[in-house]
Amino acid sequence: MRILRRNKNIIILLLFIFLSCSTSSSYRVGKQGNNSVELNVTPDRVLLECEWIYDADIPDPEDAYGFMIHVLDDENTVLSVTQNNLLDKESCYDRINFISSILKRGKIIYIGGMGDLKDPRKTEKHEYTFPGIGTFRGNGRVLQFGVIANEKGQCFDAHRAGEKPCPRDPFSIK
Repeated sequence: MRILRRNKNIIILLLFIFLSCSTSSSYRVGKQGNNSVELNVTPDRVLLECEWIYDADIPDPEDAYGFMIHVLDDENTVLSVTQNNLLDKESCYDRINFISSILKRGKIIYIGGMGDLKDPRKTEKHEYTFPGIGTFRGNGRVLQFGVIANEKGQCFDAHRAGEKPCPRDPFSIK
Protein backbone atom coordinates (compact mmCIF):
# COMPACT_ATOMS: atom_id res chain seq x y z
CA MET A 1 0.00 0.00 0.00
CA ARG A 2 2.85 2.34 0.89
CA ILE A 3 4.53 1.72 -2.50
CA LEU A 4 1.29 2.45 -4.32
CA ARG A 5 0.89 5.74 -2.43
CA ARG A 6 4.51 6.73 -3.20
CA ASN A 7 4.06 5.91 -6.91
CA LYS A 8 0.84 7.92 -6.94
CA ASN A 9 2.69 10.93 -5.49
CA ILE A 10 5.48 10.56 -8.06
CA ILE A 11 2.94 10.40 -10.91
CA ILE A 12 1.20 13.55 -9.63
CA LEU A 13 4.57 15.32 -9.32
CA LEU A 14 5.61 14.31 -12.85
CA LEU A 15 2.24 15.41 -14.23
CA PHE A 16 2.63 18.80 -12.51
CA ILE A 17 6.15 19.23 -13.94
CA PHE A 18 4.97 18.23 -17.44
CA LEU A 19 2.03 20.66 -17.38
CA SER A 20 4.10 23.55 -16.04
CA CYS A 21 6.77 22.99 -18.72
CA SER A 22 4.31 22.65 -21.55
CA THR A 23 2.47 25.86 -20.72
CA SER A 24 5.45 28.05 -19.88
CA SER A 25 6.12 31.15 -21.93
CA SER A 26 9.24 31.36 -24.00
CA TYR A 27 11.05 33.75 -26.31
CA ARG A 28 14.14 32.96 -28.32
CA VAL A 29 15.93 34.69 -31.14
CA GLY A 30 16.52 32.03 -33.77
CA LYS A 31 18.56 32.79 -36.85
CA GLN A 32 19.83 36.32 -37.31
CA GLY A 33 21.81 37.66 -40.23
CA ASN A 34 21.66 39.45 -43.59
CA ASN A 35 19.24 41.94 -42.00
CA SER A 36 16.74 39.18 -41.19
CA VAL A 37 15.68 37.86 -37.79
CA GLU A 38 13.65 34.80 -36.82
CA LEU A 39 11.92 34.69 -33.44
CA ASN A 40 10.55 31.58 -31.72
CA VAL A 41 7.88 32.42 -29.16
CA THR A 42 4.87 30.96 -27.43
CA PRO A 43 1.49 32.34 -28.55
CA ASP A 44 0.87 34.12 -25.24
CA ARG A 45 3.83 36.42 -26.01
CA VAL A 46 2.23 37.68 -29.23
CA LEU A 47 -0.19 40.62 -29.40
CA LEU A 48 -1.82 41.66 -32.70
CA GLU A 49 -2.94 45.22 -33.43
CA CYS A 50 -4.54 47.29 -36.16
CA GLU A 51 -3.79 50.95 -35.53
CA TRP A 52 -5.62 53.78 -37.27
CA ILE A 53 -3.05 56.02 -38.97
CA TYR A 54 -3.87 59.64 -39.64
CA ASP A 55 -2.22 60.99 -42.77
CA ALA A 56 -3.67 64.04 -44.52
CA ASP A 57 -2.09 62.95 -47.83
CA ILE A 58 -4.16 59.76 -48.02
CA PRO A 59 -7.29 60.10 -50.18
CA ASP A 60 -9.47 58.39 -47.55
CA PRO A 61 -7.69 58.98 -44.21
CA GLU A 62 -10.57 57.36 -42.32
CA ASP A 63 -9.61 54.00 -43.79
CA ALA A 64 -5.84 53.81 -43.25
CA TYR A 65 -4.61 51.21 -40.78
CA GLY A 66 -1.21 49.89 -39.84
CA PHE A 67 -0.79 46.23 -38.93
CA MET A 68 1.53 45.34 -36.05
CA ILE A 69 2.63 42.33 -34.08
CA HIS A 70 3.96 43.07 -30.59
CA VAL A 71 6.22 40.44 -29.02
CA LEU A 72 7.10 40.15 -25.34
CA ASP A 73 10.82 39.39 -25.22
CA ASP A 74 13.06 37.58 -22.74
CA GLU A 75 13.59 40.75 -20.68
CA ASN A 76 9.85 41.48 -20.46
CA THR A 77 9.97 44.40 -22.84
CA VAL A 78 8.00 44.62 -26.07
CA LEU A 79 9.42 44.75 -29.59
CA SER A 80 7.18 45.62 -32.49
CA VAL A 81 7.00 43.87 -35.83
CA THR A 82 5.31 46.21 -38.29
CA GLN A 83 4.18 46.17 -41.87
CA ASN A 84 4.95 49.45 -43.61
CA ASN A 85 2.11 49.52 -46.11
CA LEU A 86 -1.28 50.88 -45.08
CA LEU A 87 -4.35 48.66 -45.16
CA ASP A 88 -8.03 49.41 -45.12
CA LYS A 89 -9.82 48.56 -41.87
CA GLU A 90 -11.44 45.36 -43.17
CA SER A 91 -8.15 43.99 -44.59
CA CYS A 92 -6.29 44.73 -41.38
CA TYR A 93 -8.83 42.93 -39.21
CA ASP A 94 -9.03 40.02 -41.68
CA ARG A 95 -5.26 39.68 -41.23
CA ILE A 96 -5.67 39.64 -37.45
CA ASN A 97 -8.34 36.93 -37.69
CA PHE A 98 -6.18 34.77 -39.98
CA ILE A 99 -3.09 35.14 -37.78
CA SER A 100 -5.13 34.56 -34.61
CA SER A 101 -5.98 31.09 -35.93
CA ILE A 102 -2.25 30.42 -36.36
CA LEU A 103 -1.68 31.48 -32.75
CA LYS A 104 -4.59 29.42 -31.39
CA ARG A 105 -3.52 26.22 -33.15
CA GLY A 106 0.18 26.45 -32.41
CA LYS A 107 2.40 25.95 -29.40
CA ILE A 108 5.46 27.50 -31.02
CA ILE A 109 5.17 30.59 -33.18
CA TYR A 110 7.87 31.53 -35.68
CA ILE A 111 8.08 35.20 -36.69
CA GLY A 112 10.39 36.37 -39.44
CA GLY A 113 11.24 40.02 -39.92
CA MET A 114 13.74 42.34 -41.48
CA GLY A 115 15.94 44.36 -39.16
CA ASP A 116 18.48 43.97 -36.40
CA LEU A 117 18.03 43.21 -32.71
CA LYS A 118 21.58 44.09 -31.69
CA ASP A 119 20.72 47.67 -30.70
CA PRO A 120 20.26 48.20 -26.96
CA ARG A 121 16.73 48.28 -25.60
CA LYS A 122 15.29 51.74 -24.88
CA THR A 123 12.35 51.91 -22.49
CA GLU A 124 9.36 53.60 -24.10
CA LYS A 125 6.36 55.16 -22.42
CA HIS A 126 3.89 53.15 -24.51
CA GLU A 127 2.60 50.05 -22.73
CA TYR A 128 1.16 46.82 -24.10
CA THR A 129 -1.09 44.44 -22.18
CA PHE A 130 -0.71 40.72 -22.83
CA PRO A 131 -3.76 38.83 -21.51
CA GLY A 132 -2.87 36.53 -18.64
CA ILE A 133 0.69 37.84 -18.39
CA GLY A 134 0.61 41.58 -17.64
CA THR A 135 1.44 45.04 -18.97
CA PHE A 136 4.89 45.86 -20.32
CA ARG A 137 6.66 48.79 -21.97
CA GLY A 138 8.04 48.93 -25.49
CA ASN A 139 11.78 48.60 -25.97
CA GLY A 140 12.32 50.74 -29.07
CA ARG A 141 13.20 47.77 -31.26
CA VAL A 142 11.28 47.31 -34.51
CA LEU A 143 11.35 44.65 -37.21
CA GLN A 144 9.65 44.84 -40.58
CA PHE A 145 7.11 42.01 -40.79
CA GLY A 146 7.92 39.17 -43.16
CA VAL A 147 6.14 36.00 -42.03
CA ILE A 148 4.44 34.28 -39.10
CA ALA A 149 3.91 30.52 -38.80
CA ASN A 150 3.32 27.78 -36.26
CA GLU A 151 4.91 24.35 -35.92
CA LYS A 152 1.96 22.77 -37.74
CA GLY A 153 2.80 24.55 -41.00
CA GLN A 154 0.08 27.22 -40.86
CA CYS A 155 1.67 30.36 -42.26
CA PHE A 156 0.95 33.96 -43.20
CA ASP A 157 3.32 35.89 -45.46
CA ALA A 158 3.34 39.70 -45.33
CA HIS A 159 3.07 39.97 -49.11
CA ARG A 160 1.37 36.75 -50.21
CA ALA A 161 -0.95 36.15 -47.23
CA GLY A 162 -1.62 32.40 -46.94
CA GLU A 163 -0.44 31.48 -50.46
CA LYS A 164 2.26 28.87 -50.97
CA PRO A 165 5.19 28.80 -50.72
CA CYS A 166 5.04 30.08 -47.19
CA PRO A 167 7.40 31.02 -45.76
CA ARG A 168 9.40 32.36 -48.64
CA ASP A 169 13.07 33.37 -48.67
CA PRO A 170 14.97 34.61 -46.74
CA PHE A 171 13.08 32.90 -43.89
CA SER A 172 13.65 29.19 -43.45
CA ILE A 173 11.61 29.19 -40.22
CA LYS A 174 11.87 26.18 -37.90
